[in-house]
This record gives sequence, structure tokens and C-alpha cells, in this order.
Amino acid sequence: MSGENVQPCLREQANSILSRLLPSQREELLVKCWLSHDARWFMAVAQEYGMAVANRLNQIAAHELGKAEAQRLARALELSPVKTLDDYLLAQEIGIGLFGPDLLDYDIVKTDDRSYQTQVRRCFAFDNAVRAGIAGEYECGIFARITGWLDAFGLEHVTRPSLGKCLKAQGQDCVHTVAVGR
Repeated sequence: MSGENVQPCLREQANSILSRLLPSQREELLVKCWLSHDARWFMAVAQEYGMAVANRLNQIAAHELGKAEAQRLARALELSPVKTLDDYLLAQEIGIGLFGPDLLDYDIVKTDDRSYQTQVRRCFAFDNAVRAGIAGEYECGIFARITGWLDAFGLEHVTRPSLGKCLKAQGQDCVHTVAVGR
């Protein structure tokens, strides 16, 4: 096949079109596309292999994603090493601020120098599980992602309750306590 490579011209046109988006619009679009991928991947696994496998694989993937993204975020923003709970809580809020601050409505309450509690009022994962009709079987992947962040920063931790079924889907308040350190 002969002819001229049209990719550079297409890239120039594509960049011109993409420049119409404000940075906030581009970011919102990327987050929505990520959420769509995440939901469709989960449902494809659930339909092919069952909810138990989908939940287990989602927990593994979310935890490993958390580890990778926390390290990438720390490098990109040249964050100081995370050594204390306060250091971690700031890093966590930076991550949530980047990856989708509007996806959750929550409070963070420090319970002592080594522990905090997350109280989630609204959660995109629960909302999507309800819409998909799987809330009763859905196991939370959000806190698996958080444990990945904690691991990435080298913080030993204990979470209560342990990861598992979505608390909201069980009619409970979504409240998780994390203790860091020894």
C-alpha cells in the first residue's frame, strides 16, 4: 500500500477539536469513561463467571490499582514521604480530589493519632450496584483501593469492618475505621 501518512494531519485536527474542552470538562469526561469501563468490566466478569469471582477479582484489581496510583501520584506531585496519619490523610484527599471528588460524599474523622473513620453518605459504586440490580451481592471495591494506597505508602493498617459486602446494600451506615501503624 502506498500513499501519504495522514496520521500527523489527523492528530492536528483531533488536537484542535479536543482543545474545545476546558480542562475540567476533559477531566470529567475521563473520569466518566473510567467509570464506564470499570462497571462494564465488573458486569462482564459477573455474567461470565458469577458474582463471587467478579467480587474477588474486583477486590484484587482495586487494591493493586490503589498501590500503583498512589505511587504514581506521590512521584508526579513530589509528595513528602508519608510517615504519619496526617500525611496519609492528606495524600488520600489529594488522590480522591484527582480521581473523582464528586463520586463520594463523605466525612473523615480522626479518632486518635493513629486512627480515622470514613463515613460515606453517598457512593457512586453503591448507586451503580443498585442501578444494575446487584447491590445485595456487591462487595465494596473502594476500600480495597484505599488499602492499596496504604500499602503503597508503607503503612501497616487494620480496617474495621474487614472488606466484604457493601454496608449500604445491607441497610447499614457505610462507616469504616482504619488504624495505621503498630
